Amino acid sequence: MHLFHVIVVLYVLLLVGVEFSVSAFVNPSAWRLDAEPQARLLSHLAAVLGRVMPFWYAGGLVLLGAETWLHGHEPGFAFLLTASVIWFLTTLLTILFLVPLNNLVVRGGPGWQRAHHLWDTRHRFRIVALTIAGTLLTYVVVC
Repeated sequence: MHLFHVIVVLYVLLLVGVEFSVSAFVNPSAWRLDAEPQARLLSHLAAVLGRVMPFWYAGGLVLLGAETWLHGHEPGFAFLLTASVIWFLTTLLTILFLVPLNNLVVRGGPGWQRAHHLWDTRHRFRIVALTIAGTLLTYVVVC
């Protein structure tokens, strides 16, 4: 069972780390580029992450749900349930508010730079929510 807990924590926190890295390192570096290379870089990155992230988020939700179920009669259940709800809502809000912006950045065209800045602003709220969920998960598994 300990191995499963380690896998869940690693899986969730790796996703949080990737999302943080995009906002803290990739986007600020991309903004220093001229418009054309910036557009190519962001289009490629948005396309790659746009293909991978839906599965990563869904997998995280399934693993968090399993972890919550496993701790159903333990003191950490409420924390895990909260983490699972945060993860679910973050995924839903991502689909509604970030995916359309991501798709605009992938396509390029008029307004892609404004869409990217708006995406990054919203993405920071997503990072905070995912960090809270990951922290709750880690707290329950470690303590």
